[in-house]
Amino acid sequence: MWSCTCLNLRVLGLFSTVLLLIGTQAVAQMPHQVAVLVNANSQASKKAANVFAGLHRVPGLNLIYLDLPESIVTGRAECTPEEFEKYIYDPAVGTLIDRNLDNQVLAWVYSVDFPIRIITSANDRQQMSIMGLTFLYGKTPNIENVEKGQVLSPLFAGPATDGGPKNPPRSFAFFQENLKQRMPLPSMMLGYIGENGTDMDTVIRCIEDGIRARKSGKNPRILLVETDDEARSVPREWQFNDVKTEVAMRGGSVVITTNQMLMQTNLMGVMTGSEQVTPSNFGTFAPGAMAEHFTSWSAEFQKRQSKCTDWLSAGATVTAGMVTEPYNGWGKFPHARFYAHYTSGCTAMESFYQSILSPVQVLLLGNPLSQITTLPVQLKAIGLSKEISSKCDAAFVAKAKFPIRARALYSALLNGKKIKDADEISLIDLPYSEMGDGYHEVRLIAQAKLPVMPGSFIDLPVIINKKGRSLEITNLTDRKPQQIVFTVEAEGKELPTEIYLLWNGRELVRAAYGTELVFDERTIGEGPARVQAVAIYTDGMTVRSAPKQFAIVFTGDHLSKTQDSSNRDLTPN
Repeated sequence: MWSCTCLNLRVLGLFSTVLLLIGTQAVAQMPHQVAVLVNANSQASKKAANVFAGLHRVPGLNLIYLDLPESIVTGRAECTPEEFEKYIYDPAVGTLIDRNLDNQVLAWVYSVDFPIRIITSANDRQQMSIMGLTFLYGKTPNIENVEKGQVLSPLFAGPATDGGPKNPPRSFAFFQENLKQRMPLPSMMLGYIGENGTDMDTVIRCIEDGIRARKSGKNPRILLVETDDEARSVPREWQFNDVKTEVAMRGGSVVITTNQMLMQTNLMGVMTGSEQVTPSNFGTFAPGAMAEHFTSWSAEFQKRQSKCTDWLSAGATVTAGMVTEPYNGWGKFPHARFYAHYTSGCTAMESFYQSILSPVQVLLLGNPLSQITTLPVQLKAIGLSKEISSKCDAAFVAKAKFPIRARALYSALLNGKKIKDADEISLIDLPYSEMGDGYHEVRLIAQAKLPVMPGSFIDLPVIINKKGRSLEITNLTDRKPQQIVFTVEAEGKELPTEIYLLWNGRELVRAAYGTELVFDERTIGEGPARVQAVAIYTDGMTVRSAPKQFAIVFTGDHLSKTQDSSNRDLTPN
């Protein structure tokens, strides 16, 4: 059973002229910069996506629902490049373009129940992962270069040789600014629950641990293990000493050890090379931990080697594995410098992509926004009125205070869409002429002008009043066996003609005003939900209500218990 006590769904109260809030999310890779892809035919996929988006406050518009056939997510969980294009890539890109998010999203997050392997050749050594084809925008490269590890990433930060050049840790936004049209499309998967994979409890725990990692990531302890398996250990051992020094500079502790070791507690990482591993033999893992082992087929779940998911089942938060036989080319696996990026404030996804030279056969699993080092930010909005009824009231000033000397970059979203690019201008001007009456939400974002771009954001409710119209969700109830019922009331001199419910950029149900709005809970799936009512008037204006936040829990036979969480603080312990 799913527990709603794992989620932060507090609704902020309205505010007046000056508001001071501590940024509740201190992050590098911002949640609005990821698209969450969901298998619309899988309740497990919806649940994982709902929990991930709710915890990280990913805007609802960024969730993309795809109609996937069962054939590509069961068994070996593989598809052809043509199937990837038809069922995943084209509809996802089309939705992002339709929602004007194509320039806002920098990376994709796959929920569970997606294919993990792309059949790009009859030769098993030339297959690609779903991460690889996504990285290349759905374009299959020369498959011989795939096999040789010669499809190289512009995000790789080095070094490629012992003592070679390396780049400092950077955020995806930093790369985007510099690479522009050459920026690839990184991705990661929340978990694998297919044949011989983990259970859903492990997936949810990894998502939650990605949040807990922000509190547990101080002085991380990492094991870099040299084994007597020369084929699987030696290719990476040259990386270890330099990484030990780099992590120590950031307050972390790296132990380079051999097969004989003492059990450890609260490990933030294990990197080893072996065909068979028993993760519990290394000790216990702290929230946010990355652990993996350098071997073939660790993400091909019909082969004999130990699986990368074994690390997740043992308590790690993120891992990496190979969907095919990569041989022992280290460039296809995470470089030990993953931990240097991770301890610098990069997210797990950013750390993976800066540490993998040729990321086209790797499967990355766990919470991609897991982060063990954060930068607290005080963020406030000055001059933002409780209610806006004229253009002259639709601008305000942002101000951020960092604990280090750094210039601030300010950006903003309106109802999940970017209205201001990141720059040093602190004036935020709302597009008043385009906004209908009712509730709107501004996300104010401040980031330090540094390569990792650490920062924070706050969500601020705004009421627009041009014609005295407003809308309120007055009641939310269950109706057996699987229905959820909303009632809505409008206020003003005129009444709307139609109303509908808006959820994650999708229309749930539409009816004439005065009618109950009823939908099937399975459309949303288990986990947290955030729904707004929208009224349509004869003059074309649309008026939004404040969102209703609730949680759906499936019990026996998919009966639900709907829990209103609008005014609860459900931050994980």
